[in-house]
Amino acid sequence: MSKIIQLGDYISTLKGFAFKSQWYEKDGHPIVKVSDFTENSIVTSKLVKIPFEVAEKYKKYALKTNDIVIQTVGSWPSNPASVVGKTIKVPFQAHGSLLNQNAVIIYPDENIVQSYLYYVLKDQNFKDYIVGTAQGAASQASITLDAIKGFELELPDQEVQQKIASILSAYDDLIENNNHRIAILEEMARSLYREWFVKFRFPGHEAVKMVDSELGQIPEGWEIHKVNDLFSLNIGKTPPRNEAQWFTYNQGLQWVSIRDMGSNQIFLLNTAENLTDDAIEKFNFRIVPSDTVIMSFKLTVGKVSITTENMVTNEAIAHFNIKNNAMLCKEYVYFYLQHFQFQTLGNTSSIGNAINSQVVKSMPFLLPDQFLMKNYQNCIDPIFKQILKLLKSNLNLKTQRDMLLPKLISGKIKAI
Repeated sequence: MSKIIQLGDYISTLKGFAFKSQWYEKDGHPIVKVSDFTENSIVTSKLVKIPFEVAEKYKKYALKTNDIVIQTVGSWPSNPASVVGKTIKVPFQAHGSLLNQNAVIIYPDENIVQSYLYYVLKDQNFKDYIVGTAQGAASQASITLDAIKGFELELPDQEVQQKIASILSAYDDLIENNNHRIAILEEMARSLYREWFVKFRFPGHEAVKMVDSELGQIPEGWEIHKVNDLFSLNIGKTPPRNEAQWFTYNQGLQWVSIRDMGSNQIFLLNTAENLTDDAIEKFNFRIVPSDTVIMSFKLTVGKVSITTENMVTNEAIAHFNIKNNAMLCKEYVYFYLQHFQFQTLGNTSSIGNAINSQVVKSMPFLLPDQFLMKNYQNCIDPIFKQILKLLKSNLNLKTQRDMLLPKLISGKIKAI
């Protein structure tokens, strides 16, 4: 039997603490901020830290594996990457980390299976409800604990809760396993690039003389060109936001914004918004072909992705279309841009962290000899293909899970 309950009668909560930025240091106890949240989890590789002796005083804010956390301050739904009300589950890598402000831990009582509650809070019903309670300005929204506690849901018996959670978590387990494999493959690919093109320990390097260049010492015979010599560099656009007919979610071409770049793993598979065919024609967009390296050069300089189909971008993203006579592969271009020290180019724009597009065109680009580039491509291509295959598998798994979730939670499909 199921019953309608109010969430607040079955949970306890703990809001994160406002840790002071002057406490942050290179080594110490990790702090989780909402900016570390992904769609469902936490990125732990760049957590800020505070001294261990300070952290000891705030151990009540420690996260445990599988804790449910809701973001209470964030953006409106137009920016899903940081949307208020986002619900995540704490991964084991973040166990013991302390929770910062603008988020709250949700502790279900013995009547609710924790993993079932997580999926209830991931359902669109909760997302719509919680955003409907949000308050704030155009750039920031916030929700209250009372709003979270006021959410009503249908609670089945624990056996059904467990079955529903098991079905959905099977998808998440496969996704997590794929993510682990992707992380290993990415590190293999990065290590190969660093070894050959940063440390210059490529096959046969012992017989190659090092010579001076504007980028420091490089192997003799390698060349430094300007980006404009090797690439046809194009830039995207943004149609007027007050004319909503240009934007869509299921028609036209995917439209890449900086936030799409920030949530990406090498390959760009999907974006938050599409542009209609009419918008692309009216504003004369340049189509970015599949397998093109793109890079942000405003606000978040140096975020790099590779397109997986024809796309269009906004005006803060440059398209590195390799010229026919340039002996380059996309994998080398991707890592070169990702490793480049953009601060050496200077800040030539008044728009925060940005570089001028003309500066991008004139930046130096190291071109290894043709034989080594071909050898590198033969080594790296299978790794990138496997990464793309796993990313596409994850996208399919997420789609299937997200189709099942509301039907299982609502009882339209019975958990067997």
